Amino acid sequence: MEIKLSQTSKLYELLSDGNPHRTDEIVNKTYSGGSLARVGARIWDIQKKYGVKIRGWHDSMNPKLYWYQIVPPEIPLEETPEYEIWNNAL
Repeated sequence: MEIKLSQTSKLYELLSDGNPHRTDEIVNKTYSGGSLARVGARIWDIQKKYGVKIRGWHDSMNPKLYWYQIVPPEIPLEETPEYEIWNNAL
């Protein structure tokens, strides 16, 4: 039996690659066509459900379209390999 993913899960899976995706691409891949209006609501759902930040901006060629991208989480300085090397050298 095939598991059916929700629109929110499908969109999260698409955005999880870290690349920017435009609303028309999102609609075609996530909703199999349909309304661009749903995307904004699902973006809000993803941020709440998965605790991620998503940035968005208007397409420079077509302001009716929007780009979305998951913002990579900030890594605390203490958790970076460079900090460990620097801190151990003191």
